[in-house]
Amino acid sequence: MISFDRDGDDVVVRDRIEEVLFRVDVGGAASEPTDTDQFTFPVDSAVRVETDTLAFNQLVTLYVRRDGSLLDTCSPGGTASVSDGTFEIEVSSAPMKLSIRLPGPFRVEDDGERTRIAFDGAVTVRIGARSFHGHPAGSVTVPETPRGMMRAVSTFGSALATTSPERSFPTLRGHPPLVEFGGDVEGDVDVPEFAEPPDTGVRITVPETWGDVYAVATLAYYLGAEVVPGDDPAVRAAGETYSLSDGRLATEAQRLLEHVFLLDCVVRTEGFYDVDLHERRVVEERVDVDPARLYGLPLDERVAEYLRIPVEPLSDVLDWHLTADVKPAVESAELLPFLVNDMAAIRDATVASEADDGADDAAAGLGDGTAVVPGESSPAGERVVTPPPADTVGHIWVGDGYPVGASKPTVGAYRRRLDETVSESSVIDVTVVCNEAEMREETENLYGFRDYLEFDIDIVHDLTVDELRETLADEHDFFHFVGHVDAEGMKCDDGYLDLDSVDDTGVKAFLLNACASYRQGMALVEAGAIGGLVTTTDVGNTTATNTGRTMARLLDYGFDLHGVLDVAKEVHVFGGAYSVVGDAGVTLCQAKGGTPMILHIDSGDGSTGDEFPVDYSAYATRNYGVGSIYVDFFTDGGVHYLVGAQSPHFTVSRSKLRDTIQADRNPVILDYELYWSDEIDYDEI
Repeated sequence: MISFDRDGDDVVVRDRIEEVLFRVDVGGAASEPTDTDQFTFPVDSAVRVETDTLAFNQLVTLYVRRDGSLLDTCSPGGTASVSDGTFEIEVSSAPMKLSIRLPGPFRVEDDGERTRIAFDGAVTVRIGARSFHGHPAGSVTVPETPRGMMRAVSTFGSALATTSPERSFPTLRGHPPLVEFGGDVEGDVDVPEFAEPPDTGVRITVPETWGDVYAVATLAYYLGAEVVPGDDPAVRAAGETYSLSDGRLATEAQRLLEHVFLLDCVVRTEGFYDVDLHERRVVEERVDVDPARLYGLPLDERVAEYLRIPVEPLSDVLDWHLTADVKPAVESAELLPFLVNDMAAIRDATVASEADDGADDAAAGLGDGTAVVPGESSPAGERVVTPPPADTVGHIWVGDGYPVGASKPTVGAYRRRLDETVSESSVIDVTVVCNEAEMREETENLYGFRDYLEFDIDIVHDLTVDELRETLADEHDFFHFVGHVDAEGMKCDDGYLDLDSVDDTGVKAFLLNACASYRQGMALVEAGAIGGLVTTTDVGNTTATNTGRTMARLLDYGFDLHGVLDVAKEVHVFGGAYSVVGDAGVTLCQAKGGTPMILHIDSGDGSTGDEFPVDYSAYATRNYGVGSIYVDFFTDGGVHYLVGAQSPHFTVSRSKLRDTIQADRNPVILDYELYWSDEIDYDEI
């Protein structure tokens, strides 16, 4: 899973499952394998080098610990000197958990582009890494009833690596067990040893229905709670009761999850990660909270204290990343562990079983806010639907029909992500097929514009049916189709290829940039792909070309499909015509800074000559999920922010803006249009 290779002066740390890498410049020193049990936090493998310097090809934040205690946080723009002793450094922004064990004294400094660790002479340094890739430990089998599902959800907390506040870090939240049905409907459940949940003392009561159990599943997972039947939905911990019946159960459960999660993120700053966290400042300004006292409490007592803190004053601090509309029926149960693993806010996706194709119904929508779009049905008789709006970056639809502006997952796609095997190649393989001469412009300068990633890009034109079938049968990290699709399939040079006739594909992820390509995309997922971007309506050539280029660049930068779709909807009028089929959490590559970021600049909103109001958004991905932290580079000292919180706002001078972001290539939304930071004329803003 984790390997250490050499490339010139660099030790290249590779996670071949997640297909990401990170370089550590060791000055050309030789490296050899070493034991992994010397590190404070678990690592999968490690190497030892003798060197007088270490450097990283980017600015990073370093957390310096001795005997497990945090001594210093070295942020970009600052310097630090560390005295004698043995220390362990955690490297922020690496696409895997990266720890460096090293002796003092040493100095930490940067030149504006790279962070460097310098020693007085050659010393022995150990570099260890752990993959972020997570698998469920196995499956639990329960009766096919809502009560049986309660027992299954009650085992989800077994995947938590800890019940301390640090479980708000994604690396300490494992994948919940998968769910299977079987056995006597009235019989007891035999829970395997691996699925025994922690004895947290937290209990959630809900009515005995599929929808109510689904609504509290993510909350139960995070709290390690037991879910039991009861008429009055509530959370009980250490003698404290919090009612979930004041509004819709899904809404109340999510409000409480965000409340508890935020407070854990604040309280954990009293532990291994004693950082200057912006959200801690906000919380302490609004409510009375004592993180130092709360940190050491058992989970049930800590949750009871959280329940006494008013929710409303903190309700706008987090900006949750993912909503899942789930049909409240038995067939949705198999998807639930995957949604919970992604920390989704789960809502009811009830859709009327039949709807008139008339425009009035489409405009008015159904009783729950779901509209049916007039037009062709899918081969299975499903319609294109518009789910109720979700105030999150990601939006999943687990219900009938193909969703506009959301993703349609399958159990097979999620399982394929779990079952990915180690690739023999560390190169990202991208194949672009353009079967339409008028759209060839889209294929120019799409991928591989980050020189520290390794791409193998193959662009081909005017494939025949047989050639396209052969291409899809081969292994590809990403497949980008540019052309036309109609009822017969994907247009080729000599006819059409209907992907329903493709039994197997080696494609991992894809973009089918063609009119109404959702049916063909779903067929590609069913043939073996993990996930891809498709359209749910007709799009013109110019629109498709512009949107396709944007999506390609965002994928190349490190966004997952959720993030790509969110940005496309913000900057393109017809961005909402695109959706995702399969697993929308798939990425093409890792963002250089760990989490994909977008800077927003509005030159007409409060700007004063050479100063501009700016904000930036951090997008959660599976490798850098909600609860991760990142550093603000606009202010000295490096304030930390939560991934999954409200975007920070700044007023930045023209020169500071240029000096901070121009040196690298990052996405910028300037006056509602997408640019790249190294292409902007900052004097013209």
